[in-house]
Amino acid sequence: MRFREVIGHRLKDALHRCGYVTDDVPLVLERPRLKEHGDIATPIALSLAKVLKKSPMEIAERVARELDFAQDEVSKIEVAKPGYLNLRVAHDQLLRNVRECRVEGDAYGATDIGKGARCQIEYVSANPTGPLVVVSARAAAVGSVIVNLLRSIGFAAEGEYYVNDCGNQVQALGKSLRFRLRERLGHLGAGEEIGAYPGDYLKAVAARVTASQAAGWDADNGTATAGYGDFATEHLLAVIKEDLRLFGVKFDNFFRESTLHPHTVEEARRIIEDNGHAYSDSGALYFRTTTFGDEKDRVLVKSDGNPTYFLGDIAYHLDKYRRGYKWVVDILGPDHHGHIPRMQAASSVLAGDKNWLKTLIVGWVRLLEGDRPLSMSKRSGEIITMRELIEDVGADVAKYLFLMRRSNTPLDFDLELARKQSDENPVYYVQYAHARIANVIRFAKTKLQKKQIESIDLSRLDSPEERDLMVQLLFFPSEVEAAALSFEPHRLTTYARELATLFHRFYHEHRIVTDDQEMSNARLYLVEATKQVLSNVLRLTGVDAPNSM
Repeated sequence: MRFREVIGHRLKDALHRCGYVTDDVPLVLERPRLKEHGDIATPIALSLAKVLKKSPMEIAERVARELDFAQDEVSKIEVAKPGYLNLRVAHDQLLRNVRECRVEGDAYGATDIGKGARCQIEYVSANPTGPLVVVSARAAAVGSVIVNLLRSIGFAAEGEYYVNDCGNQVQALGKSLRFRLRERLGHLGAGEEIGAYPGDYLKAVAARVTASQAAGWDADNGTATAGYGDFATEHLLAVIKEDLRLFGVKFDNFFRESTLHPHTVEEARRIIEDNGHAYSDSGALYFRTTTFGDEKDRVLVKSDGNPTYFLGDIAYHLDKYRRGYKWVVDILGPDHHGHIPRMQAASSVLAGDKNWLKTLIVGWVRLLEGDRPLSMSKRSGEIITMRELIEDVGADVAKYLFLMRRSNTPLDFDLELARKQSDENPVYYVQYAHARIANVIRFAKTKLQKKQIESIDLSRLDSPEERDLMVQLLFFPSEVEAAALSFEPHRLTTYARELATLFHRFYHEHRIVTDDQEMSNARLYLVEATKQVLSNVLRLTGVDAPNSM
């Protein structure tokens, strides 16, 4: 049992002895903002005060008296205003945890609280009407790390890309491709319009179209959009897959919207109707989403008889539900806030629970070159693609910087900072800590006598810098769990930066390899545990952990 779980059990036992019922009150363990307040804090008394109608200080003081820890587990318990319980972890417990970290290795930080439950994360899902841009790259970074996190705590998490390969956007794409082909051949008519997608990237697609293909499409459909649209979609989807591969992001499935038509789409419509949530008005069919808190009812089938994109999305989630996922997550772009309540309404009807569908918004990205923002409009044709970003700063740097802020907040991406290969660059700062430790280990092997790790005496690791490192290592499993359950991958980069900072501070204050063999072995053991955790956190973020730089 991990020490965090031990603390949780002891707290629950103490609360039970006090007669405090906590079934509806979450048990939160966190790090105090100030180091002098201890290593672990819980605001449980503040939460219970509202339920019990008692003073939080009174509750905290009573619980503190009932807490029963061994002296080698928790060395000090304090109550702090306005009602926090603060714990200081005993030295022996910190040492045990360092050993646990070394023994578990790559598995340190992993748990099985998910119990193998299937869940799905759908992310990126950009229409295959052009190459991926930087907002999609941010979504790719966020989504892939959430999948990694959920798998690390025992969920059978699957990543999926929803391919919108039919509908109006494919027809519009076909029109733009036809323009580019006719432009290449010198066949443009007077006033012929380029269409909805003016980017130069379609010139490369047009260069792949043969004369016989174009003749066939034109003969099949006078103004020709279907053949051109399908061709462009398949080519651009292949480009998207290659860009994701270069970014180090792998999906378990690419699900095509076209497979939902017509049967699943019609079935989704019938389910909404059969449950009494649909009505007709002016020839169109509406979903009464206001019943579930939406600001207005939404059209399912237009007056011309064609299904809306919304109905297609409902059909897609019907398919997800039937695949047996315990819950699903949709990671949406920054302009999709209005999509959330209508899809929660659909989730309420399809799954009987709006919370079966969880949503996360990924905020806008603004690329900065110095103080100058760069344009990223796909429709204007002035775009900066995901691949260009990878080629400029590298996949590791891009992913790490995308993960440094809460996913739903706008992000300024500083290209000048991203290009720096120094500790000013946040990812290099963390990677350099890992590489420095690897170098120390290589050097130590030439100077220290080999000793079985089980027999190394760690008790002399008692300096403030050593203790700070050990406390940070202790919290890694908690950070992984919290980041996974809250869908907050930025917590990993924050943790990695703090761990790297504590290591650098320790390294500057203490020599690791000295004439004192016992002390050297103990410190080497600690930094090897630190290297392991740095490797684990970087692996979760999809970033390389180099052994030299």
